[in-house]
Amino acid sequence: MAEPGTGIAAESPSAPVTLAESLMREAGWGPAQFGREGPNPPYLRIGGRLRLSLSAYEPCFAAFHRDRGPFRSKVGMAAHLAQYDALMVDPIAFEDYFGAGEGNETVFPFGAWLTVRRVGFGGLELWGKRQGAVTLPLEPLTVASAIWLRRAATQAPRNID
Repeated sequence: MAEPGTGIAAESPSAPVTLAESLMREAGWGPAQFGREGPNPPYLRIGGRLRLSLSAYEPCFAAFHRDRGPFRSKVGMAAHLAQYDALMVDPIAFEDYFGAGEGNETVFPFGAWLTVRRVGFGGLELWGKRQGAVTLPLEPLTVASAIWLRRAATQAPRNID
């Protein structure tokens, strides 16, 4: 189906997107909120913020450059990732952050779709049918072009701790 007035086919809502694309679509971020310095842009920062209850500190995706609006510069990880069914990490994310040679299968199951079970400052707790329980450190998430997200065709948002 074409988008109105463009003649361009609309992308399927279940098609995989990068973390950067998802933040632009879902959180309203623009290209100026991402960093461009490095071999695999766009980049984002990992931060934290107080929840509305002021009793808990949660990990969040933080814009490289602050936005004029106070709330668009940080997006809670758990809420954002709950909109997707699975996450896949490209080896480039590890190599960009940790150095050459770190993007191999013995470090992390790259190229596999993994379900997010829990988000915390110790990393993302993931689950894969073949891999079992896996923990992804937060640092590779800064390479927003190398993290892929997908949602099921008819998926409602999930509750992630």
